[in-house]
Amino acid sequence: MSAAVASAGAAPPVPAARARAALRLLALLLGLALLALAALTAWQHFGAAAPYRYVEPRAATTPGEPRTVQVIAAAGERLLAEADVVPAPDGPLLLDWRARVDDPMLYLPAPREETQALAAVLARHRAPDTPVLAWWDTSRRLRHWGAGAMRFDRHLGEPLFVPRDWSAQKARVLEVERAYWGAAADPVQRAAFDTFARALVAPEAEGVALLRTLVPAGKAVVVVHVRDALLLGQMFPKAIGVAFQDFADTGDVHRSVRGVRGWLKEGEHSAYGLVKLPGNVVRVVALRDEASANTLIARLLPFVGNRQDDVRGLTLVYRSGAFAVYELSPADAP
Repeated sequence: MSAAVASAGAAPPVPAARARAALRLLALLLGLALLALAALTAWQHFGAAAPYRYVEPRAATTPGEPRTVQVIAAAGERLLAEADVVPAPDGPLLLDWRARVDDPMLYLPAPREETQALAAVLARHRAPDTPVLAWWDTSRRLRHWGAGAMRFDRHLGEPLFVPRDWSAQKARVLEVERAYWGAAADPVQRAAFDTFARALVAPEAEGVALLRTLVPAGKAVVVVHVRDALLLGQMFPKAIGVAFQDFADTGDVHRSVRGVRGWLKEGEHSAYGLVKLPGNVVRVVALRDEASANTLIARLLPFVGNRQDDVRGLTLVYRSGAFAVYELSPADAP
C-alpha cells in the first residue's frame, strides 16, 4: 500500500502535463504563423506585378533612328517618363530622359545639349589613345555623338532612383530594367566603375590615387558634371550629402539669386552648383556639410562657396556649363 502511494506521488500532476502540451501547440501555431508571414512577404516582393513597364508607341522606321519610349505606371496607366533611345549592339542607348512626375525618376542624365557640345570638343582635341573616365551614361552618349572610345561603355544602371512607393517591389523594378536595357555589364567593368565612383567621394588625395589605379600608365581625361554629385549622394549617402531644388529662370538675376540664397540658408547648405535645364529651369545642387565639400567631386566642380584651389594631379583643361574636364597626370609626374 505504501509502495503504491509512493508510486502515485511520483507521477506528474495532470494539469502540468496539459500545460506543457498547450505550450508546444502554441509554439507550433506561432511557427506556422511566421512561415505564413514570410510567404506573404516573399509574394509581395517576388509575386506581385511590376509597378511599371516600358512602351514604344511607334516603331522606328529607319535602322538606328532614335525613338521615344514611354514609362507607364501599372496602376492607372499614368505616364511617368519619356526616354529617347537608339539601338546599339550592347543594348538600347539612352540619349535623353524626361520625367513627367517628381524628378528624379529612375534616371537623371546630364542635359543633352551640354553633352553633345562636350562630345564635339573631345572629338577635336582629345588624343585618340587617351582614356576617358566619365559616368557610364555620359560615356555612352559621348561615344554615340563622336567623342571616341570610353572607359565605361555599358549600361550599368546605377544609381537607380526608385520611388519610395516602389521600395517593396525593388526586385521587380530591377527585372524590368534588365529586361529592357539588357544584362548588366561584365564584372570587370562594373568593378572598375565602382572604383571610379568611390574615388569621387573620397578625400582628394585618396581619390586621385584611386583614379590612377584605373589608368596605371600615361595620362587620362576625367569628365565630371554637377549632376554627378546627386548620383553619388544616392550611392554613398554617408560619404556625401547632397540636395537639390529647381528654380524658374525668369531672367531677373537679382530675384533668382534671392530665391536661391533663401533656400540655401534654410537648409544650411555649405556650397552650391548650377545646372541649366530645358524650359527655363535652373537646378541648384547643394552640398550639405564640410565633409561633403571636401570630397574629390566637390573639389573638381565649380561649387560656389567651396574651395577653388587646384587639386594636385588633376589639371583643368575645359569647362562649359556644368561640365568640367581634367587631365589626370601619370603617377610618376612631379
